[in-house]
Amino acid sequence: MKRQAGFSLIELLIVMVVSTLLLAGMATFFSSQARTTTMQVLTVDTVHRARTALASMTKEIRMAGYRSSGTAFTGISQATAGSIRILADLNQDGSISGSDEDVTYTFNNDNKSISRNGSVLAEHIESLTLTYTMNDGSTTQMPADLPGIRKVRMTLIVRSSAIDPLTADYKRLELTSDITPRNMNL
Repeated sequence: MKRQAGFSLIELLIVMVVSTLLLAGMATFFSSQARTTTMQVLTVDTVHRARTALASMTKEIRMAGYRSSGTAFTGISQATAGSIRILADLNQDGSISGSDEDVTYTFNNDNKSISRNGSVLAEHIESLTLTYTMNDGSTTQMPADLPGIRKVRMTLIVRSSAIDPLTADYKRLELTSDITPRNMNL
């Protein structure tokens, strides 16, 4: 009797089991990589939004009180734990009427955002806390003596726009910055 060339049933079963194990391993690997990529994208997005908001606010708070000679106004005209109004005569025309010369930043807890002059600057903000250091070194979140503000500490907590699949929670980032207004008769 001649033996016919081909695979036996046992050989085919062994190949199928090995192939199935390889495919399962590859699927697990790709699934893990997809979750890791999603987590990294969420982290980068969160860091970017936090730094954008922080940079914009820092720049304008530093310019509070900038004026041309003869112009008189208080550089910070409103200061609370969740909002700040900054005045600066940037174009040196003697008035503070421009949209970049009279700026109010406000934290809105209802929609988790920071607005700049009523327009949303940053979303997915869990909290914004402003603390003010006064002439005498004391700190407060509700200063009565606005010209006496010497430093603003801004603490910002930003969360990711989507839930992290690895932790089943939002990614959060807390940034703190101490800002000294340069133009407030220091």
